[in-house]
Amino acid sequence: MNPDLKHIREKEKYLLSFLLGFTALLVSLIPIIIADKGYFIYYGDYNSQQIPFYILANNAVRNGQFGWNWFTDLGSDFIGSYSFYLIGSPYFWITTLLPKFLVTISMPFLLCIKHGMATMTAYAFIRKFVRNKYACVTGGLLYAFSGFQIFNIFFNHFQDVTSFFPLMLIAMEEHINNNRKGIFAVTVAFMACLNYFFFTGQAVFLILYFIVRLKCPDFNVNLKKFLTLALEAVCGTMIAGFILLPSAMIILDNYRVTEYLFGMDMVAYNDKTRIWRIIQSFFMPVDVPARPNLFDSKYAKWSSIGGYFPLFSMAGVIAFIQKNKKHWASRLFFICTVCAFIPVLNSSFYMLNSAYYARWFYMPILIMAMMTAHALDDEDADFSLGIKISSAMLVAFGIISLLPKKEDDKIIWFDLPRDMIYFWLTMAVAVLFMVFTYIIWLKKQSGIKFINQATALTVVACIGCTLLAVIYGANSPKTAIEFVDASVKGQDSVYEQVSEDNFFRIDISKDYDNYPMSWGLPTMRAFQSVVSPSIMEFYDKIGVQRDVASRPETSHYTLRGLFSVKYYYQKNDRYKNTDSKEEINIPEELPGFELVENGKYFDIYENKLYIPMGFAYDSYIRESDAEKYGNTMTEKALLSALVLNDEQIEKYSDILNEKTSSEISGLSKNDYRKLCEEKQNVSSDSFRYDSYGFESEITLEKSQLVFFSVPYSKGWSAEVNGKPVDVEKVSYGFMAVKADAGQNTITFRYRTPGLYEGFAISFAGIVILSAYLIVSRKKKEKNGHRHYYNYNSCENKIRASLEYEKSFENKFKGD
Repeated sequence: MNPDLKHIREKEKYLLSFLLGFTALLVSLIPIIIADKGYFIYYGDYNSQQIPFYILANNAVRNGQFGWNWFTDLGSDFIGSYSFYLIGSPYFWITTLLPKFLVTISMPFLLCIKHGMATMTAYAFIRKFVRNKYACVTGGLLYAFSGFQIFNIFFNHFQDVTSFFPLMLIAMEEHINNNRKGIFAVTVAFMACLNYFFFTGQAVFLILYFIVRLKCPDFNVNLKKFLTLALEAVCGTMIAGFILLPSAMIILDNYRVTEYLFGMDMVAYNDKTRIWRIIQSFFMPVDVPARPNLFDSKYAKWSSIGGYFPLFSMAGVIAFIQKNKKHWASRLFFICTVCAFIPVLNSSFYMLNSAYYARWFYMPILIMAMMTAHALDDEDADFSLGIKISSAMLVAFGIISLLPKKEDDKIIWFDLPRDMIYFWLTMAVAVLFMVFTYIIWLKKQSGIKFINQATALTVVACIGCTLLAVIYGANSPKTAIEFVDASVKGQDSVYEQVSEDNFFRIDISKDYDNYPMSWGLPTMRAFQSVVSPSIMEFYDKIGVQRDVASRPETSHYTLRGLFSVKYYYQKNDRYKNTDSKEEINIPEELPGFELVENGKYFDIYENKLYIPMGFAYDSYIRESDAEKYGNTMTEKALLSALVLNDEQIEKYSDILNEKTSSEISGLSKNDYRKLCEEKQNVSSDSFRYDSYGFESEITLEKSQLVFFSVPYSKGWSAEVNGKPVDVEKVSYGFMAVKADAGQNTITFRYRTPGLYEGFAISFAGIVILSAYLIVSRKKKEKNGHRHYYNYNSCENKIRASLEYEKSFENKFKGD
């Protein structure tokens, strides 16, 4: 065989796809890893959430702490809080096998594996519709390194989802076209476990995909296949019940989930830049999170708007649509475009939630990657229109960047982008790549071998786009090394460690919310979106904003006593990893706090008014009255009295006295000091805790309600001196139980709500699926097809050219 024709019969390129995706990202990250002395320290959420979450979750798993997690905000269910981030990810579980010191170091390499997997799974899907294997590899790279992917390096766990998503479409195709039973159910179960948030969007997209594929000649669906596909979807969802149900128990009570769009907000975005940002993100290298450049906006800075294909931009997609206007992929592309531009349709991928996100874009991007690969391999696909439109869009964005803007009544010309240098750098990259695309198209038109060169250029373009974003976004090496020392390796430098019989919480300066997670210290401050609903309820009732983080200002000093805060870690002048300044005099702002140590990075203040966890109350405020008092007055009264509802008041009226408005109004810092000292005298003698409960010993002079600043959950049950008691939800979200005079042993036990029921649903799903597979095996069905190519491949033109060249050479030799 002619060696030039050998590539036509080569084996599949799964390994090559993986290695190219892995290596391209590794090359992109290596400069930062070297500069950061073995770590990859990026910025924003990657540093503030992804790294501490990996450390916290690893500690929990290694210690068998799968129930209540005391290190997530004021405490939250471990599965419910981290199923969105880590629990269902096989990549996370790999880190649990590593030595602890390698967990953070391994994260960029796991990210490279994710990109390798994304390239490979996308290749496998695209291969069903594109003949040339190298065109498929190119398409896989475009998916794995699209603007969406590069943007979401910031959100490390999003890459878990995108690396496996193509398997869902492959499984559907296999079920319909190749009669493969069970694969779709297993894939659905896996993806549901991987991330429930993305799974809801995937369900919507798969329905759209199925509908547009219905009338295609290569989609051999009938009523029976539809019904079995639906059955497998249900079984797969049921199998994931052990993680979906506990997650639902914690998120459905979150007020952010129940906010919806109404009126004009359903059909028009209130942000005038949004549609422009969406369009730009598909024609230019992506802006990094929190830093929209040309179309600067204070809204949706972290919404994952991105879609640019390295090298090809939209040229391949437009070329495909021009030739295949009625193709199912073209129809799906236009449907998704409409969905992206109309708010209510966009929100349909997130259960109609009002918050704007573009985190479903990776799904149509996969289809667009297939369209680009198809156009590359289709000898009749004309890239000229796509190149012209893509170039025209770049010219348009360049012109927009020169528009005047007005600041303080002063007109400023030629300075519209937030960062002009970065804008023109991305513009230059986009223009250069468009020139290369034009050269590739010319070779394609001439019947010259081009696909290997196109793949190689795509790899280079992927590296270039990634480097452009991560170097622009990453912290300086000095800041990164300080972050590692202060946060990742900071546990040994804390003033006092907690243990199972030594519980306390700390507070910490703004912008360092999750450092305590890495240190293994419970804290009242946390940057975590998915926490106990009781925490959200509490902060809402006292007028403290709690959306993605718990960050009560130091003016809320009462909370430090209520939450058993023993230390405050204040960043000092020697360590400031952000531009924010904290000019707070802690002893003045927080009564009882005194400086005990000037650390390398933090000055540490100890709370001399510290109240141990578990203290008694003999007074209450009626909940209906508290609403009249206002947030500030009620908050300051929380150490003086419990907030109870009418039913609770009637139940405990024999041991509690009502506080009047005159008794709680005007409480000062001196009053706060006295209250703390009083509560110290009626606090627990000892407090022991683990992931499945806690035990408190307390001695009382009379019967009282003993309060614990642990968020209320239906998973808690309690005993006092061995006898079951009612767990009361008090003070807008915490727990209390009745204890009698004398010595009391109070025992709380925790069981993750919905976990056992979820396992039962999972077991039922496995049983149903097993029975279905047994029945299906008895019914032999004809095999279908794995691939469908309805176009003339450039391979044919190249083959003809090579054969002509060979015959010409033979004839010349013969002469």
